[in-house]
Amino acid sequence: MKERASSGGRFVVAFLLFGTTVAITILLLLAALVVWLSQLTGSFIAAALILGGLFAVVAMLIYLLVIREAVECIRLRAETVYEVARIARSGYEWITGKCAFLLQLHDLLRKV
Repeated sequence: MKERASSGGRFVVAFLLFGTTVAITILLLLAALVVWLSQLTGSFIAAALILGGLFAVVAMLIYLLVIREAVECIRLRAETVYEVARIARSGYEWITGKCAFLLQLHDLLRKV
Protein backbone atom coordinates (compact mmCIF):
# COMPACT_ATOMS: atom_id res chain seq x y z
CA MET A 1 0.00 0.00 0.00
CA LYS A 2 2.84 2.34 0.85
CA GLU A 3 4.49 1.66 -2.52
CA ARG A 4 1.30 2.63 -4.38
CA ALA A 5 1.09 6.02 -2.66
CA SER A 6 4.71 6.87 -3.41
CA SER A 7 4.41 5.74 -7.04
CA GLY A 8 1.43 8.07 -7.51
CA GLY A 9 3.47 10.95 -6.12
CA ARG A 10 6.35 10.06 -8.41
CA PHE A 11 4.02 10.09 -11.39
CA VAL A 12 2.73 13.57 -10.53
CA VAL A 13 6.26 14.91 -10.07
CA ALA A 14 7.41 13.28 -13.32
CA PHE A 15 4.38 14.67 -15.17
CA LEU A 16 5.02 18.18 -13.83
CA LEU A 17 8.69 17.96 -14.80
CA PHE A 18 7.69 16.75 -18.26
CA GLY A 19 5.27 19.67 -18.70
CA THR A 20 7.88 22.15 -17.50
CA THR A 21 10.47 20.70 -19.87
CA VAL A 22 8.06 20.92 -22.81
CA ALA A 23 7.27 24.56 -21.98
CA ILE A 24 10.97 25.45 -21.73
CA THR A 25 11.64 23.66 -25.03
CA ILE A 26 8.92 25.59 -26.81
CA LEU A 27 10.20 28.90 -25.42
CA LEU A 28 13.77 28.11 -26.49
CA LEU A 29 12.61 27.13 -29.98
CA LEU A 30 10.65 30.37 -30.28
CA ALA A 31 13.65 32.38 -29.11
CA ALA A 32 15.87 30.63 -31.66
CA LEU A 33 13.27 31.28 -34.36
CA VAL A 34 13.15 34.98 -33.47
CA VAL A 35 16.96 35.21 -33.58
CA TRP A 36 17.08 33.41 -36.95
CA LEU A 37 14.33 35.59 -38.39
CA SER A 38 16.01 38.73 -37.05
CA GLN A 39 19.14 37.80 -39.00
CA LEU A 40 17.04 37.48 -42.16
CA THR A 41 15.11 40.71 -41.65
CA GLY A 42 17.88 42.70 -40.01
CA SER A 43 15.61 43.77 -37.16
CA PHE A 44 14.96 41.95 -33.92
CA ILE A 45 11.76 43.92 -33.33
CA ALA A 46 10.41 43.11 -36.79
CA ALA A 47 11.16 39.41 -36.27
CA ALA A 48 9.37 39.42 -32.91
CA LEU A 49 6.37 41.22 -34.43
CA ILE A 50 6.20 38.80 -37.37
CA LEU A 51 6.25 35.75 -35.10
CA GLY A 52 3.82 37.37 -32.67
CA GLY A 53 1.42 38.09 -35.53
CA LEU A 54 1.81 34.55 -36.86
CA PHE A 55 0.99 33.02 -33.49
CA ALA A 56 -1.93 35.43 -33.03
CA VAL A 57 -3.37 34.21 -36.35
CA VAL A 58 -2.80 30.58 -35.32
CA ALA A 59 -4.52 31.21 -31.97
CA MET A 60 -7.46 32.89 -33.71
CA LEU A 61 -7.82 29.96 -36.13
CA ILE A 62 -7.71 27.45 -33.29
CA TYR A 63 -10.39 29.42 -31.46
CA LEU A 64 -12.63 29.76 -34.50
CA LEU A 65 -12.30 26.16 -35.65
CA VAL A 66 -12.21 24.25 -32.37
CA ILE A 67 -12.81 26.18 -29.17
CA ARG A 68 -15.74 28.39 -30.20
CA GLU A 69 -18.16 25.44 -30.44
CA ALA A 70 -17.14 24.16 -27.00
CA VAL A 71 -17.53 27.62 -25.46
CA GLU A 72 -20.98 27.99 -27.05
CA CYS A 73 -22.01 24.57 -25.70
CA ILE A 74 -20.86 25.53 -22.20
CA ARG A 75 -22.72 28.85 -22.46
CA LEU A 76 -25.94 27.08 -23.45
CA ARG A 77 -25.60 24.66 -20.54
CA ALA A 78 -25.01 27.55 -18.15
CA GLU A 79 -28.12 29.32 -19.46
CA THR A 80 -30.13 26.13 -18.88
CA VAL A 81 -28.85 25.91 -15.30
CA TYR A 82 -29.78 29.56 -14.67
CA GLU A 83 -33.24 29.02 -16.14
CA VAL A 84 -33.86 25.96 -13.96
CA ALA A 85 -32.62 27.87 -10.90
CA ARG A 86 -34.98 30.76 -11.69
CA ILE A 87 -37.94 28.38 -12.05
CA ALA A 88 -37.03 26.58 -8.81
CA ARG A 89 -36.79 29.91 -6.99
CA SER A 90 -40.18 31.07 -8.25
CA GLY A 91 -41.69 27.71 -7.22
CA TYR A 92 -40.12 28.03 -3.78
CA GLU A 93 -41.48 31.57 -3.40
CA TRP A 94 -44.96 30.37 -4.46
CA ILE A 95 -44.90 27.54 -1.92
CA THR A 96 -43.64 29.76 0.90
CA GLY A 97 -46.34 32.30 0.08
CA LYS A 98 -49.05 29.63 0.28
CA CYS A 99 -47.60 28.24 3.52
CA ALA A 100 -47.47 31.72 5.05
CA PHE A 101 -51.10 32.29 4.05
CA LEU A 102 -52.16 28.96 5.58
CA LEU A 103 -50.26 29.71 8.80
CA GLN A 104 -51.93 33.11 9.07
CA LEU A 105 -55.32 31.48 8.44
CA HIS A 106 -54.55 28.87 11.09
CA ASP A 107 -53.60 31.56 13.61
CA LEU A 108 -56.82 33.48 12.88
CA LEU A 109 -58.95 30.37 13.31
CA ARG A 110 -57.26 29.52 16.62
CA LYS A 111 -58.08 32.98 17.97
CA VAL A 112 -61.75 32.59 17.12
